Amino acid sequence: MSHRLLACAIDHARRQGARLLEACPIDHVKQSKSVTLCIGSTAIFDAAGFETVARRKDGRPLMRLELRA
Repeated sequence: MSHRLLACAIDHARRQGARLLEACPIDHVKQSKSVTLCIGSTAIFDAAGFETVARRKDGRPLMRLELRA
C-alpha cells in the first residue's frame, strides 16, 4: 500500500508542475507496528527512484526525486 500511495503522490506532484520532491524516510524500524511507519521506509523511496542527498540525522536520510515532464 505504501508503494502505491507514494506513486500517487509523485503523479500528483508531477501534474501540478513540481520539479522535485524531497522526503525524510526512516532507515530502519525495530517494530513493524511502530507509529513511525507512517513516515515511510527508505526502501519504498529507493524503489520509487529517490536518491539520498544528505544525512543530517542518523537513520533519517534526506532523499530527492527530480521530476521530468
